Amino acid sequence: MTAGKSAILFLFLGICSYTDIRKKVICVKCLPPFFLTGLILAALSGKEGLISAVLGMAAGLFILLISFITNGAVGSGDALALMVTGVFLGVMKNTELLCLSLFISAVFSAAALISGRCGRKTELPFLPFILAAHFLMTAMEYAGLKGGLH
Repeated sequence: MTAGKSAILFLFLGICSYTDIRKKVICVKCLPPFFLTGLILAALSGKEGLISAVLGMAAGLFILLISFITNGAVGSGDALALMVTGVFLGVMKNTELLCLSLFISAVFSAAALISGRCGRKTELPFLPFILAAHFLMTAMEYAGLKGGLH
């Protein structure tokens, strides 16, 4: 991923993480401009980039389906944010981002439960975990570490 795309994604995830922590909602106004920016950048990179962007939304669509099935137990805003990240990352990297985000949130949740800081029913914002996962993936990429799902 180029440094510019990564910076745009960091900005998006930073804004959404902030609102998710403070207001327990995703910044809905941020979704369309970042989504369109990702689509434009994908289209500028050619047909393969556009196909990758469209397929990249699959993880978000999957989470959106789970949100509907569970009557909102999983946030639909998180799913929409994953659709935006998918436009930038493509299907494989976005799936990797989702899996790493879930892993980080599981470790954090286990630590919070064991320490008694939260209970079994405590709701946690998920966007900060997506931001942390993107940070780790970017750091590994720039460090030259391959790995992940590819």
